[in-house]
Amino acid sequence: MLDQITHLFRLRTILEEGSLRRASEKLNVTQPALSRSLAQLEAYFGQQLVKRHARGVVATPFGAKVLSVSNRIERYWEIAEQELRSDVSDEKTVFRIAGGPVWRSGVLAGVLAELQNRHPNILIEFTAISVAKSLDDLHEGRLDVVFTGVSFDSGPSRRLSRVKLTDVANHVMAREDHPLLRDGQPFEMERLLDYPWIVYSELPAYREITQHMISQHLGAAPSVRFVCQSLLSVLTLLQQSDCLCVLPHLAVEFVNSPRIVPIDLPLQRNTAEVGLMFRSELGDWAPLQTLVALSREKFGLAEEPN
Repeated sequence: MLDQITHLFRLRTILEEGSLRRASEKLNVTQPALSRSLAQLEAYFGQQLVKRHARGVVATPFGAKVLSVSNRIERYWEIAEQELRSDVSDEKTVFRIAGGPVWRSGVLAGVLAELQNRHPNILIEFTAISVAKSLDDLHEGRLDVVFTGVSFDSGPSRRLSRVKLTDVANHVMAREDHPLLRDGQPFEMERLLDYPWIVYSELPAYREITQHMISQHLGAAPSVRFVCQSLLSVLTLLQQSDCLCVLPHLAVEFVNSPRIVPIDLPLQRNTAEVGLMFRSELGDWAPLQTLVALSREKFGLAEEPN
Protein backbone atom coordinates (compact mmCIF):
# COMPACT_ATOMS: atom_id res chain seq x y z
CA MET A 1 0.00 0.00 0.00
CA LEU A 2 2.83 2.42 0.85
CA ASP A 3 4.31 1.82 -2.61
CA GLN A 4 1.01 2.82 -4.20
CA ILE A 5 0.89 5.97 -2.07
CA THR A 6 4.41 6.85 -3.22
CA HIS A 7 3.38 6.36 -6.84
CA LEU A 8 0.29 8.53 -6.32
CA PHE A 9 2.33 11.33 -4.78
CA ARG A 10 4.75 11.14 -7.70
CA LEU A 11 1.82 11.33 -10.12
CA ARG A 12 0.63 14.51 -8.44
CA THR A 13 4.03 16.18 -8.89
CA ILE A 14 4.25 15.06 -12.51
CA LEU A 15 0.86 16.61 -13.27
CA GLU A 16 1.53 19.76 -11.24
CA GLU A 17 4.84 20.30 -13.07
CA GLY A 18 3.44 19.16 -16.43
CA SER A 19 6.70 17.42 -17.21
CA LEU A 20 8.59 14.32 -16.08
CA ARG A 21 11.84 16.26 -16.30
CA ARG A 22 10.65 19.07 -14.00
CA ALA A 23 9.03 16.55 -11.62
CA SER A 24 12.31 14.61 -11.55
CA GLU A 25 14.21 17.76 -10.57
CA LYS A 26 11.67 18.70 -7.91
CA LEU A 27 11.51 15.23 -6.33
CA ASN A 28 15.20 14.40 -6.87
CA VAL A 29 14.09 11.15 -8.49
CA THR A 30 15.27 9.90 -11.88
CA GLN A 31 12.94 10.17 -14.87
CA PRO A 32 13.02 6.38 -15.45
CA ALA A 33 11.83 5.90 -11.84
CA LEU A 34 8.93 8.29 -12.45
CA SER A 35 8.07 6.53 -15.69
CA ARG A 36 7.99 3.22 -13.82
CA SER A 37 5.66 4.72 -11.20
CA LEU A 38 3.33 5.91 -13.96
CA ALA A 39 3.41 2.53 -15.67
CA GLN A 40 2.67 0.68 -12.42
CA LEU A 41 -0.29 2.94 -11.62
CA GLU A 42 -1.71 2.61 -15.12
CA ALA A 43 -1.33 -1.15 -14.95
CA TYR A 44 -2.97 -1.22 -11.51
CA PHE A 45 -5.97 0.90 -12.55
CA GLY A 46 -6.15 -0.46 -16.09
CA GLN A 47 -6.51 3.04 -17.55
CA GLN A 48 -4.26 5.73 -18.98
CA LEU A 49 -3.46 8.50 -16.48
CA VAL A 50 -1.54 11.03 -18.62
CA LYS A 51 -1.38 12.19 -22.19
CA ARG A 52 2.00 13.14 -23.59
CA HIS A 53 2.39 16.16 -25.86
CA ALA A 54 5.25 18.28 -27.18
CA ARG A 55 5.57 20.36 -24.00
CA GLY A 56 5.12 17.58 -21.44
CA VAL A 57 2.13 15.75 -20.01
CA VAL A 58 -1.47 16.48 -18.97
CA ALA A 59 -3.96 14.40 -17.04
CA THR A 60 -6.54 12.27 -18.77
CA PRO A 61 -10.06 12.57 -17.30
CA PHE A 62 -9.37 9.44 -15.26
CA GLY A 63 -5.94 10.79 -14.28
CA ALA A 64 -7.60 13.96 -12.95
CA LYS A 65 -9.92 11.79 -10.86
CA VAL A 66 -6.98 9.80 -9.47
CA LEU A 67 -5.17 13.08 -8.71
CA SER A 68 -8.17 14.37 -6.75
CA VAL A 69 -8.30 11.19 -4.68
CA SER A 70 -4.55 11.21 -4.08
CA ASN A 71 -4.73 14.79 -2.79
CA ARG A 72 -7.27 13.68 -0.19
CA ILE A 73 -5.15 10.65 0.72
CA GLU A 74 -2.10 12.86 1.19
CA ARG A 75 -3.99 15.21 3.50
CA TYR A 76 -5.29 12.31 5.56
CA TRP A 77 -1.79 10.82 5.75
CA GLU A 78 -0.40 14.22 6.80
CA ILE A 79 -2.85 14.41 9.71
CA ALA A 80 -2.26 10.79 10.73
CA GLU A 81 1.53 11.14 10.57
CA GLN A 82 1.56 14.27 12.73
CA GLU A 83 -0.74 12.65 15.27
CA LEU A 84 1.40 9.50 15.44
CA ARG A 85 4.59 11.57 15.83
CA SER A 86 3.18 14.01 18.39
CA ASP A 87 5.15 12.41 21.26
CA VAL A 88 8.49 12.85 19.49
CA SER A 89 7.91 16.01 17.47
CA ASP A 90 7.00 19.61 18.30
CA GLU A 91 5.46 20.11 14.86
CA LYS A 92 1.83 21.19 15.04
CA THR A 93 -0.93 19.62 12.99
CA VAL A 94 -2.45 22.22 10.68
CA PHE A 95 -6.26 22.41 10.79
CA ARG A 96 -7.50 24.21 7.67
CA ILE A 97 -10.84 25.95 8.15
CA ALA A 98 -12.56 28.41 5.82
CA GLY A 99 -15.61 30.58 6.34
CA GLY A 100 -17.69 33.16 4.56
CA PRO A 101 -17.61 36.82 5.64
CA VAL A 102 -20.38 36.45 8.22
CA TRP A 103 -18.53 33.61 9.94
CA ARG A 104 -15.32 35.66 9.93
CA SER A 105 -17.09 38.65 11.50
CA GLY A 106 -16.60 37.14 14.97
CA VAL A 107 -19.18 34.36 15.09
CA LEU A 108 -16.49 31.68 15.37
CA ALA A 109 -13.91 33.54 17.47
CA GLY A 110 -14.84 31.91 20.77
CA VAL A 111 -15.28 28.51 19.15
CA LEU A 112 -11.83 28.58 17.57
CA ALA A 113 -10.17 29.90 20.74
CA GLU A 114 -11.65 27.03 22.77
CA LEU A 115 -10.73 24.54 20.04
CA GLN A 116 -7.08 25.58 20.25
CA ASN A 117 -7.25 25.52 24.05
CA ARG A 118 -8.42 21.90 24.03
CA HIS A 119 -6.01 20.85 21.28
CA PRO A 120 -2.82 22.88 21.82
CA ASN A 121 -0.91 20.80 19.28
CA ILE A 122 -2.92 22.09 16.32
CA LEU A 123 -2.28 25.20 14.26
CA ILE A 124 -5.57 26.66 13.06
CA GLU A 125 -5.58 28.31 9.64
CA PHE A 126 -8.84 30.25 9.33
CA THR A 127 -9.19 31.67 5.83
CA ALA A 128 -11.75 33.28 3.55
CA ILE A 129 -14.04 31.02 1.61
CA SER A 130 -13.84 31.11 -2.18
CA VAL A 131 -17.33 30.51 -3.52
CA ALA A 132 -16.01 29.28 -6.87
CA LYS A 133 -13.57 26.71 -5.53
CA SER A 134 -14.25 25.99 -1.86
CA LEU A 135 -15.93 22.64 -2.53
CA ASP A 136 -13.03 21.57 -4.75
CA ASP A 137 -10.61 22.63 -2.02
CA LEU A 138 -12.61 20.61 0.49
CA HIS A 139 -12.80 17.54 -1.74
CA GLU A 140 -9.10 17.58 -2.48
CA GLY A 141 -7.74 18.23 1.01
CA ARG A 142 -6.69 21.85 0.68
CA LEU A 143 -9.37 22.61 3.28
CA ASP A 144 -10.62 20.39 6.10
CA VAL A 145 -13.79 22.26 7.10
CA VAL A 146 -15.92 24.90 5.38
CA PHE A 147 -18.41 27.11 7.22
CA THR A 148 -20.86 28.67 4.83
CA GLY A 149 -23.39 31.40 5.45
CA VAL A 150 -24.92 31.86 2.01
CA SER A 151 -25.77 28.54 0.45
CA PHE A 152 -25.45 25.13 1.95
CA ASP A 153 -25.48 22.61 -0.86
CA SER A 154 -23.01 19.79 -0.50
CA GLY A 155 -24.07 18.34 -3.85
CA PRO A 156 -24.33 14.67 -4.63
CA SER A 157 -20.98 13.70 -3.15
CA ARG A 158 -21.05 10.96 -0.56
CA ARG A 159 -17.63 11.98 0.73
CA LEU A 160 -18.86 15.14 2.46
CA SER A 161 -20.63 15.29 5.80
CA ARG A 162 -22.61 18.33 6.83
CA VAL A 163 -23.80 19.71 10.15
CA LYS A 164 -26.62 22.23 10.13
CA LEU A 165 -26.19 24.86 12.84
CA THR A 166 -28.98 27.36 12.24
CA ASP A 167 -31.11 29.23 9.72
CA VAL A 168 -30.33 32.81 8.76
CA ALA A 169 -32.67 35.53 7.55
CA ASN A 170 -31.99 39.05 6.29
CA HIS A 171 -33.07 42.25 8.04
CA VAL A 172 -32.76 45.99 7.54
CA MET A 173 -30.09 47.02 10.05
CA ALA A 174 -29.26 50.30 11.80
CA ARG A 175 -27.37 51.40 14.89
CA GLU A 176 -29.36 51.11 18.09
CA ASP A 177 -29.65 54.92 18.57
CA HIS A 178 -30.63 55.61 14.97
CA PRO A 179 -33.25 58.42 14.61
CA LEU A 180 -35.76 55.85 13.33
CA LEU A 181 -35.53 53.96 16.60
CA ARG A 182 -35.68 56.82 19.11
CA ASP A 183 -38.45 56.66 21.66
CA GLY A 184 -41.48 58.85 21.18
CA GLN A 185 -41.30 59.10 17.41
CA PRO A 186 -43.91 57.31 15.33
CA PHE A 187 -42.40 54.86 12.89
CA GLU A 188 -43.56 54.96 9.29
CA MET A 189 -42.09 52.69 6.66
CA GLU A 190 -41.71 55.58 4.20
CA ARG A 191 -39.19 57.21 6.55
CA LEU A 192 -36.71 54.51 5.56
CA LEU A 193 -36.32 56.40 2.27
CA ASP A 194 -35.14 59.52 4.14
CA TYR A 195 -31.81 57.92 5.05
CA PRO A 196 -28.75 56.81 3.06
CA TRP A 197 -28.27 53.13 2.34
CA ILE A 198 -25.27 50.83 2.11
CA VAL A 199 -25.07 47.95 -0.34
CA TYR A 200 -22.96 45.10 1.01
CA SER A 201 -21.34 43.85 -2.21
CA GLU A 202 -19.07 40.99 -1.14
CA LEU A 203 -22.08 38.70 -1.54
CA PRO A 204 -23.88 39.64 -4.77
CA ALA A 205 -27.32 38.67 -3.45
CA TYR A 206 -27.34 41.70 -1.13
CA ARG A 207 -27.22 44.17 -4.00
CA GLU A 208 -30.37 42.54 -5.41
CA ILE A 209 -32.11 42.51 -2.02
CA THR A 210 -31.31 46.15 -1.26
CA GLN A 211 -32.19 47.61 -4.62
CA HIS A 212 -35.21 45.53 -5.55
CA MET A 213 -36.84 44.05 -2.46
CA ILE A 214 -36.77 47.39 -0.67
CA SER A 215 -38.30 49.06 -3.71
CA GLN A 216 -41.09 46.49 -3.75
CA HIS A 217 -41.96 47.20 -0.11
CA LEU A 218 -41.64 50.98 -0.17
CA GLY A 219 -42.62 51.82 -3.73
CA ALA A 220 -39.38 53.70 -4.42
CA ALA A 221 -35.69 52.92 -4.67
CA PRO A 222 -33.50 53.54 -1.61
CA SER A 223 -30.81 56.20 -1.87
CA VAL A 224 -27.62 54.10 -2.05
CA ARG A 225 -24.61 56.15 -0.94
CA PHE A 226 -22.07 53.38 -0.28
CA VAL A 227 -21.21 50.10 -1.98
CA CYS A 228 -18.81 48.21 0.28
CA GLN A 229 -17.18 44.85 -0.26
CA SER A 230 -15.80 44.69 3.28
CA LEU A 231 -18.24 43.59 5.98
CA LEU A 232 -16.11 45.37 8.60
CA SER A 233 -16.46 48.63 6.66
CA VAL A 234 -20.23 48.16 6.41
CA LEU A 235 -20.56 47.58 10.14
CA THR A 236 -18.36 50.58 10.97
CA LEU A 237 -20.39 52.84 8.67
CA LEU A 238 -23.61 51.65 10.29
CA GLN A 239 -22.21 52.49 13.72
CA GLN A 240 -20.96 55.94 12.76
CA SER A 241 -23.73 57.21 10.48
CA ASP A 242 -27.48 57.18 9.89
CA CYS A 243 -27.08 54.63 7.10
CA LEU A 244 -29.24 51.55 6.71
CA CYS A 245 -28.23 48.20 5.26
CA VAL A 246 -29.64 44.73 4.61
CA LEU A 247 -27.62 42.04 6.43
CA PRO A 248 -28.14 38.61 7.97
CA HIS A 249 -28.62 38.70 11.73
CA LEU A 250 -25.46 36.66 12.35
CA ALA A 251 -23.34 39.44 10.86
CA VAL A 252 -24.13 41.88 13.70
CA GLU A 253 -24.16 39.49 16.65
CA PHE A 254 -20.86 40.70 18.10
CA VAL A 255 -21.08 44.39 17.22
CA ASN A 256 -21.19 46.69 20.28
CA SER A 257 -20.90 50.35 21.26
CA PRO A 258 -23.27 50.99 19.60
CA ARG A 259 -25.00 47.74 18.74
CA ILE A 260 -26.47 47.14 15.29
CA VAL A 261 -30.11 46.10 15.47
CA PRO A 262 -32.87 45.10 13.03
CA ILE A 263 -35.66 47.43 11.94
CA ASP A 264 -39.03 45.77 11.63
CA LEU A 265 -39.49 45.92 7.88
CA PRO A 266 -41.43 42.88 6.61
CA LEU A 267 -38.89 41.61 4.09
CA GLN A 268 -39.59 38.26 2.52
CA ARG A 269 -38.01 35.94 5.04
CA ASN A 270 -36.15 33.62 2.70
CA THR A 271 -34.09 31.70 5.22
CA ALA A 272 -31.00 29.67 4.40
CA GLU A 273 -29.49 26.75 6.25
CA VAL A 274 -25.96 27.38 7.44
CA GLY A 275 -23.41 25.20 9.11
CA LEU A 276 -20.24 23.31 8.35
CA MET A 277 -19.06 20.67 5.90
CA PHE A 278 -16.11 18.31 6.08
CA ARG A 279 -14.77 15.21 4.35
CA SER A 280 -16.35 12.14 5.87
CA GLU A 281 -13.05 10.30 6.35
CA LEU A 282 -12.00 12.95 8.89
CA GLY A 283 -15.07 12.30 11.04
CA ASP A 284 -13.13 10.43 13.74
CA TRP A 285 -10.34 13.05 14.03
CA ALA A 286 -10.50 14.43 17.58
CA PRO A 287 -10.00 18.16 16.73
CA LEU A 288 -12.77 17.94 14.14
CA GLN A 289 -15.11 16.24 16.60
CA THR A 290 -14.35 19.01 19.10
CA LEU A 291 -15.03 21.71 16.49
CA VAL A 292 -18.40 20.16 15.64
CA ALA A 293 -19.34 19.86 19.33
CA LEU A 294 -18.29 23.47 20.12
CA SER A 295 -20.16 24.78 17.06
CA ARG A 296 -23.33 22.95 18.05
CA GLU A 297 -22.99 24.26 21.61
CA LYS A 298 -22.51 27.79 20.25
CA PHE A 299 -25.90 27.59 18.55
CA GLY A 300 -27.64 25.92 21.48
CA LEU A 301 -27.95 22.51 19.86
CA ALA A 302 -28.00 19.32 21.87
CA GLU A 303 -25.15 16.88 21.59
CA GLU A 304 -25.52 14.45 18.74
CA PRO A 305 -26.14 10.87 19.88
CA ASN A 306 -23.19 8.54 19.51
